[in-house]
Amino acid sequence: MNPNTNFEAGLSGQSFHNLMAQAPVALSVLRGCDLIIESANSIMLEVWGKQSDIINRPLIEGLPELAGQPFVALLQSVYTNGNAYYGNETKVALVRNGKTEICYFDFVYKPLTEDGTVTGVMVVATEVTGQVQARRKLQDAEERLRLATESTGLATWDLDLQNKAIIYSPRLAEIFGYSRDAVLQHSHLRNTVHPNDLHIVLKAFDKAIETGIYYYEARVVWADGSVHWIRTTGKIFYDENKVPLRMLGTLIDITDQHNIIDRLKEREESLRMATNAAELGTFDMEVASRISVWNKRHRELFGVLGDEPVDYNEVFWAAMHPDDKQKIDNAIDFAFNKKLSNGDYDVEYRTIGIEDGKLRWIRAKGKVLFNEQDEPVRLIGAVLDITESKQNEIRKNDFIAMASHELKTPLTSVKAYIQLLLAKAKNNGDGFMINALEKSENQIKKMTNLIYGFLDLSKLESGRLRLNADVFDIGKLIEEVAADSRPISQGHHIIYHEKEPVIIKADREKIGQVISNLINNAVKYSPKDMDVTITLSQTEDNIKVAVTDNGIGVKLKDQDKIFQRFYRVEDESTKGFSGFGIGLYLSAEIIHLHNGTIGVDSNDSKGSTFYFTLPYQPNIQE
Repeated sequence: MNPNTNFEAGLSGQSFHNLMAQAPVALSVLRGCDLIIESANSIMLEVWGKQSDIINRPLIEGLPELAGQPFVALLQSVYTNGNAYYGNETKVALVRNGKTEICYFDFVYKPLTEDGTVTGVMVVATEVTGQVQARRKLQDAEERLRLATESTGLATWDLDLQNKAIIYSPRLAEIFGYSRDAVLQHSHLRNTVHPNDLHIVLKAFDKAIETGIYYYEARVVWADGSVHWIRTTGKIFYDENKVPLRMLGTLIDITDQHNIIDRLKEREESLRMATNAAELGTFDMEVASRISVWNKRHRELFGVLGDEPVDYNEVFWAAMHPDDKQKIDNAIDFAFNKKLSNGDYDVEYRTIGIEDGKLRWIRAKGKVLFNEQDEPVRLIGAVLDITESKQNEIRKNDFIAMASHELKTPLTSVKAYIQLLLAKAKNNGDGFMINALEKSENQIKKMTNLIYGFLDLSKLESGRLRLNADVFDIGKLIEEVAADSRPISQGHHIIYHEKEPVIIKADREKIGQVISNLINNAVKYSPKDMDVTITLSQTEDNIKVAVTDNGIGVKLKDQDKIFQRFYRVEDESTKGFSGFGIGLYLSAEIIHLHNGTIGVDSNDSKGSTFYFTLPYQPNIQE
């Protein structure tokens, strides 16, 4: 059929206009080279956004907004050459309701002829603005999703399960070892899967067909031979008959994660071997529930069978030696206070095995983990059986106590004889003997102090060191100790300015021992003829005694260790100084028994201030 045949033939004018009016699409007829609007149905008028008064007017007058757009020229071309023109989703700007709108149309410009001559053009249009905008929004959303997805390292893909055609993001090609612009088929991707992991992929695919969920982790081998780990997650879409049509999903390179996990596994295995070799027990306690996970060695040390989680009260507390329960409470409370301990947990205690009844000494060391509010959440750490070393230490302390006790009697006798000889020498005016005997007496005092120090050490470590609290003026005590120290101070000036009485309740003898230790320490590590100054201060809550010297000072690295048992600073500045490192340790333990604090402020080579504080109660009377 000739496309230019006039389809108005055979129709009366009225019938044709009725047909246009009832047509379900927008129709209009334009006549002559000026494209006079002969007719336009209501749908077309609505599409144009115009009223019927534009009928019988040239198109460019009725729709002036078409100026500058290609449509008038296209219509004139159809009118001139007689060839129909088809437009698909063509963009046009129309003024509708007083506003310029961007619209999209599918349309046909069809020539109308009479006796073989083109007399006009019929316009048939369907507005598709909604569909175009919806599709473009979808495309924009997909592009935004792609960009957002790729920014996180994810790749996307869409697999047609009927013909295996795949649509994928550039990132997916990269993950499989190809360039971003590579053209790939589904088979290319599958062929890169590591041969040993191909069964994982096939099994995951079969499972996805059944369940609709696609997931696997596997290795892929790039063209350069390098191996990479990938994780794929997808979902299948079915038709109404449950036939799988498409699979959409994401894919990510998890090589770094797997490498980290492998290294962690290696380190965990190394830690496990080291822990077993050192016979260490491990624990991990949830603070809220007080439920712990113990390894096999930890259970052995507590005489616990089975492998169930351990309840703090039913197992740990029940196995604790009664004399050490308070110590454990104090250690845990201290560790749970982040400001005081920074989460460090370090304590020695005895256990009595729940199943075997065996007594063991345990050293526990751990770390508390806190939440954002500095509240304790977990306590993790390790325990070590120190029973043998502790028993040796007890035997050593017993020997020291016995030896020290046996030495006290002859030393007392020697001291008495020296004092008699010194009195006789003074009566005779024998200067040489007086000097020699005074030096001997000083040496006896040093040895006596050393012996009493060893006795106190053995009492302390066996738990037999007790406080005999008394009420006294600590200022007077300081003056007494200073006076006793001056004769043996090697020319140092021991300075203390008395002040108003400061009455405290404490063990007078042991506090005097602490003050003496600090003075002797200052004298020992200061040049001759230097000042050693003692100060006493008080606040509402405590009193503070400080001993300041101008000696060699204490290096920062030694300051947190100097109060430990048997610790001695070993460097060029301390060569030639004798001692066992028990004076400051005993002093610290005595102060701690009084619920006080002890410390040192020092600058290397510029002297030190050793101090201690004791709780103060203002209303105590002597």
